[in-house]
Amino acid sequence: MGIDEQTDTQHGTELDASGPVVAIIPIDEPEIGIREQRIDRALPFALALPAVTLTYWTIDILSPALPDIKDDLALSAAGTGLVFSLLFLGRLVANLPAAFLVDRIGAATTAAAGGVLLTCGSVAAALADGSTLLFPARVLQGIGISLLVTASLRSILRTKPGQGAAMTYFGFAATMGGVFGLQSGGYLTETFNWRAVFVLCVVLAAILTVTAFVARRSGAVVPAAAATRMQPDSNAAATRTVGSVLPALLFNFLVFVNYSIWVALPLYTERRFDASAEANANLLLVITVMHLVAAFPVGRAIRKWGGRPILIAGLLVAIAGTLLVLPAPEMHWLLVPLVLYGIGMVAAANAGSDLVLQRGGLSGRAVGMVRLSSDLGLVLGPFATGTLSDAFGYRTPFIALPIVTGIAVILALRDRAPGSGSARV
Repeated sequence: MGIDEQTDTQHGTELDASGPVVAIIPIDEPEIGIREQRIDRALPFALALPAVTLTYWTIDILSPALPDIKDDLALSAAGTGLVFSLLFLGRLVANLPAAFLVDRIGAATTAAAGGVLLTCGSVAAALADGSTLLFPARVLQGIGISLLVTASLRSILRTKPGQGAAMTYFGFAATMGGVFGLQSGGYLTETFNWRAVFVLCVVLAAILTVTAFVARRSGAVVPAAAATRMQPDSNAAATRTVGSVLPALLFNFLVFVNYSIWVALPLYTERRFDASAEANANLLLVITVMHLVAAFPVGRAIRKWGGRPILIAGLLVAIAGTLLVLPAPEMHWLLVPLVLYGIGMVAAANAGSDLVLQRGGLSGRAVGMVRLSSDLGLVLGPFATGTLSDAFGYRTPFIALPIVTGIAVILALRDRAPGSGSARV
């Protein structure tokens, strides 16, 4: 896919589609004197978009294999939840370093480093014979994924700067990666064993690493030029007080805690219906497909009615879907609850992130807060879900999660802070 030639009117810099994207990043100048701009070779759009898909493939591939990992390594439900959530812990701790590296060494180099770390983590996970090696391997995978995601997203943003364009492409590519991950994870676990899942992760990570190195080494370099002082964020005036941002962060955190159903559901269906890894993959695929189908309608709804109403509506639909899991007498009856859950969660996740962005002034810091609150929920939620399953049984999360989500609804109903409009990014 070609990249339209674009001219940066502020800095007089022309980007040519003939080679890899080379972005010039302005640096704040001191009070006296002017520094030169750094040259940052980003991933071309034609590489950045598939990189997002391959990266998210390695994230979602594990869920169908969780019951087999639990049985083979004699893990508790809480330990199984950690296998899932430790990857997001790695993402969580690497978010800020990844943003720093992209600015300092460039997106392509950052992506190459992320690919190396993801490869090493996947090899270690495939060879693990217990939690002693598997747990740190998952953290290492998460760190590599954080570098890859940050580099790819930054590259897409530079190539598709139009309002909402970059996020639309990014979300679509990530969801497609989720579809491939679930299908391949179920098939490989069923046909071979859970270690085959991590072997495929090694292959995908190696492809990402080689691709990033090729992008880093090829193409012409744009000469550096004198930098002007960076203009302040045009949305800075929209920045709200800490008191209005904190509730939005809490909403977003609670929304992503509810995603721990990705751990709770495979454990529950294996006990209740003797479900195979492939069957669990198909169930989770229903949620992923609903995310894909509902993404654009949800975006239009947020633009029309604002973030807070869509957040509340999405949470209520997700609660209904979660509560309907337990009464299902057979596995095929779970399709309706999971359709409701998938639609509700994509609405809640998009709206919750939108609230943080709006109240944070659509700044880079706001984007960081979105990732921080969501990854924190993805770390703590699965572990808490596994702990509850160990203590009170595998049905418990489907009662506890609606309670937590209901608390989020009550808090959102009481919230009257401004800045709940749409985020046009």
